[in-house]
Amino acid sequence: MLLNSEWLEAIDAPVLLMQGNPRQVVTANRKALELFEKELHEVEGRRGGQVFDCIYAFTAEGCGKDSNCEGCKIRDAIIDTFVTAKPHSGVSTSLQIKKAGGTMTYELQVSTEKVGDFALVRIERLDKA
Repeated sequence: MLLNSEWLEAIDAPVLLMQGNPRQVVTANRKALELFEKELHEVEGRRGGQVFDCIYAFTAEGCGKDSNCEGCKIRDAIIDTFVTAKPHSGVSTSLQIKKAGGTMTYELQVSTEKVGDFALVRIERLDKA
């Protein structure tokens, strides 16, 4: 599969394309970069929680491995999509996001689907709680 950005840009939502092992972002579309206020080099090769600035992504264990990550619905949906190739729609959770002004709670909703060897993560909602 070609990692051509044109088809990602054609999706009318912020999206991340992730590889399975290690679970990291391969690329993102412009809408996702605008949402996260980041450049592409700041998301490529990063774990999802690092892109979202989840506080648990910055612990010694790191994103997806911290004990607080157990039971994270977003993490579990992405893993399940890789393992079973089943899509997940409207998966919601709250994240503690690290911002310049401190830590804030955000409501997050995503959908996942398998695209070749990758998982497409569509961000449907990221709102301050």
